[in-house]
Amino acid sequence: MYWGIGLALAGFIAGAGVMYGRQRRYREQELQSLARMTEMILNEQKLELSVSGEETLYARIENQLVRVQEMLQGRSEAALRSRDEIQKLISEIAHQMRTPLMNAKTYLELLQDAMAEAAVPEELRSDTEAVEESTEKLHFLVENFVKMSRLEHHIIQIRKEDGDILRTVRNALGQIQSAAQDKGITFAVTFPERAVCMHDSNWLGEALYNLLDNAVKYSKGHTAMQVPDGAGFSPQIEVSVAVNEMFLKIRIRDYGIGIEAGEENEIFRRFYRGKRVTTQEGYGIGLYLAREIVNLHGGFLTARRMSKGLVMEMNLPFVC
Repeated sequence: MYWGIGLALAGFIAGAGVMYGRQRRYREQELQSLARMTEMILNEQKLELSVSGEETLYARIENQLVRVQEMLQGRSEAALRSRDEIQKLISEIAHQMRTPLMNAKTYLELLQDAMAEAAVPEELRSDTEAVEESTEKLHFLVENFVKMSRLEHHIIQIRKEDGDILRTVRNALGQIQSAAQDKGITFAVTFPERAVCMHDSNWLGEALYNLLDNAVKYSKGHTAMQVPDGAGFSPQIEVSVAVNEMFLKIRIRDYGIGIEAGEENEIFRRFYRGKRVTTQEGYGIGLYLAREIVNLHGGFLTARRMSKGLVMEMNLPFVC
């Protein structure tokens, strides 16, 4: 009798062990399945219910994960729609402002011509100059908003028709020369005899101008060098072009105010201005546009902090 009870108990324990093992493997499979579903959510892959209609804990969790994904997708789509609407609004406002700004500029020129031939108070001349300066700033903002909108909506078509990259760099240097001279800043240029890279000279020239404009804007002029211990900033900007097996590199090195640690990527964001910026005018648009233009050329733009100043490097694919 006792022997029979012992066998029954042993059989029960063995059966329970088998059932426990099966349940454990089943639960592990469920957990692995839930982990895969979580990974699919993170990778933005669509989930589908596999146990629809079942009243189990796994079925409830699976159903909730699908709902979470649908909610996240809905919010993401709403955010994208909102962003697109804001971009379209900015673009529309910018386009609508073009005409009245051009009219204001025309009437302002007529007023200045009339003032040049008449005796007017100096205060009126000063006020007119202030209006002209404000108009120029508005015009600058409007044009750059239009460019940003065209870039973000992929309206801009890069036409790589010019192979002489040195000519494009020299043209950009010529455009910034006047502003550099006003601050007593010179350029130290290092170019190879020849550098060929098919590119859109208009758009890439604008990107280069924006980089050079930043270098001039945030560099101290010659007056900063009037210190006995030589601790001032160099009134020189170094511009070089070099070619290796993979990239054509355009390097712009200044000795200006530089940036803080961690700002190497931040400065390329729209409307971002460096923490060290104080009195220098700007809107945080130039570097953003420059990077977008370089990206459209299949290249990339980087910034590197130096003990004094900053190095901006434009990398274009050699066959570009």
